[in-house]
Amino acid sequence: MRILIVGVGSIGKRHMENLVKLGHEVYGVDFKRESLDAVKHIASGTFESIEEALEVEPEVAFICTFSNAHIAPAIECAKAGCHIFIEKPLSLNLTDVDELIGIIDEKKLISMVGCNMRFHPGILYVHEVLAKNPYFKTKLWANLEFGFYLPFAKIDYESSYMANRSMGGNLIFDGIHELDYAAWFFGEPSEVICTKGILSDMKIDTEDYVDMILKFKSGVICNVHMDYLQHGYSRRCKVVCGEGTVVWDFATEKTGIITIVDKEWKWEDMKLELYYNQMYMDEIKYFMNCIENMKETFNTVHDSESVLRLALAANRSAESGMWEQI
Repeated sequence: MRILIVGVGSIGKRHMENLVKLGHEVYGVDFKRESLDAVKHIASGTFESIEEALEVEPEVAFICTFSNAHIAPAIECAKAGCHIFIEKPLSLNLTDVDELIGIIDEKKLISMVGCNMRFHPGILYVHEVLAKNPYFKTKLWANLEFGFYLPFAKIDYESSYMANRSMGGNLIFDGIHELDYAAWFFGEPSEVICTKGILSDMKIDTEDYVDMILKFKSGVICNVHMDYLQHGYSRRCKVVCGEGTVVWDFATEKTGIITIVDKEWKWEDMKLELYYNQMYMDEIKYFMNCIENMKETFNTVHDSESVLRLALAANRSAESGMWEQI
């Protein structure tokens, strides 16, 4: 397929490399000449404007621009008949999201918002347990955590989008994976209360911690923590159900499960030799397969809108200090 990558920074370049490995004809568009020069050796062509890029008549567009600039290029590409993949988050606001959904529906396009953690075997394991194990039918409470030390992850962190609100930086949206898979696990959220701020002396104008409590229409209560403070990468979740509890921890590479029948923890190693890039490769294979079979993805733009509304409600709550409806 002919595929256009809109925004060939780090994530756009990764998707381009993976798509080329899968045998696709891939083009790149970016306003930064240096970014285009970095992918010239693998791209079938590079452009400095979407209008020019769309002249090659791509069948699919991957939107990999800054988080605050996803919707406008997605609309242009959808109007041109491209199936749409948007890197998380869908957007930082609801402006023109309905217009994009309308075009996608009218033209019967396949869409997906890329949340690669849905393709991590640990998250997939917990989802499978919650969906199929009879002891986990009644979901009650969950705790989800994500954190890393920003200066370790980005040596020049002060100039990264994560540290700059003007570039779309916002920890709630950067850590939206937790909100995404919470909704995947527990259904539609109803309300949220949130606090966020800066605890460290890092030179950022976003925030370095977020804590929130979510309520779901299913009755589940979920605590979510995100930070740029922890000196070792952390991602973990615990879900407590009526007759069992399941745990996954990225750092220890373990899953644990206990039920009212066994009454003892059963631990398993998740040392699956998972290469970081494999999640992204599995993600685009899934998306391209959905296009080939004209089958709706499990995280369409329409689906992801509810997670965006949750993130926006959390942002409002951090300002109001009150529970916010979603």
